[in-house]
Parts: sequence; C-alpha cells; structure tokens
Amino acid sequence: RRANDQPGCNRGNPNAPIRLEVFSDYECPSCRAFYLQTMKQVFTDYADTGKVCVVYREYPTYPRSREAARFARAALRVGPAQWGRVVEALYQSQPEWSQTGNIESVVASALGSEDLAAVRKHLQDPSLDTIVDDDAIMGLQRGVQGTPTSFITAGGQTEKVDGALTYAGMQRRLDGLP
Repeated sequence: RRANDQPGCNRGNPNAPIRLEVFSDYECPSCRAFYLQTMKQVFTDYADTGKVCVVYREYPTYPRSREAARFARAALRVGPAQWGRVVEALYQSQPEWSQTGNIESVVASALGSEDLAAVRKHLQDPSLDTIVDDDAIMGLQRGVQGTPTSFITAGGQTEKVDGALTYAGMQRRLDGLP
C-alpha cells in the first residue's frame, strides 16, 4: 500500500487524541446528508484544529458507489486537498451523477487538469479495488450494517454510531471524550 492509502487520516492530525472512522457510500443519501450537515463542520472544528483524525472508509452498496469510491481513493493518492475537493463534489452533485453515472465529469469539475490527469493515472492501478474491498471487509468484520456508520475512538475505547448524527450530536460525543 501507498503511504496515503491508510491508516493515516483523510483529514486531521494522525496523532490526534480522537480517531473518527466513517464507513460511507458516496451514493447513499444519508451519507450525503451526514457529510454536508455534520462532517464538513467536524473537519473545520475538530480535524483542522488537530483534535480529531478523520478516516473515511469505503463501504459501497449502491450501483455506482464503487466507481465513486475509486475516484475518491485515486484523488487521495494525489493529495488530501484533492480528496477533499472530490468528496465535496461527489456529495454536492450526488443526485445528478447517481442518475447519469457520469462520475468523471463531477471529479473533473472539482480538480485542475494536472490533478485530474494524476487521478486518471491512479485509476489504472488495480490496488484501488483492493483498498475498497479491504475497507468493506473491515466494515463487515466490525458489524457495519448500513451507511453511514462511525467509530469514535479515544483513550482506548471505541464507540460505534449507526446512522447519521447531527452536528450537535457529534459535537456532544467528541467534546465528552478525554
């Protein structure tokens, strides 16, 4: 595996006291709502301030979500900023690409030509499929039954959270940790 394929953070400090793992599906409407209404604020308030290491794990269940996951993983190989722009674009325009299947145009709109070329190059690497599969297998092993499912780890303890928390609900959990 490449250095930025895991187990680091998609966003935040790898040495943060709290690790938030999110098993997500880019085509899942609940995951979209969770990202737009909760996770964007978690990135700003917790990951970017060094309090939380956020790890997104792929758990594709919808027809086009695996392809979207491959694009997101390819973007992460280019860099965390590119991953962030691709994820934002995928969730913002989910209603469109989930109907048309034109994921590449969404990714292209989020990246400059140089980054897009790098993403296309990474998409040729079959190890992206292994990463997506490994995340999904890990989810099954950890009892993920739907998306989004989050695991919040701090002080040696892990809490599993099924479903999309509101920002206030996530904030209460994160602020209540050591």
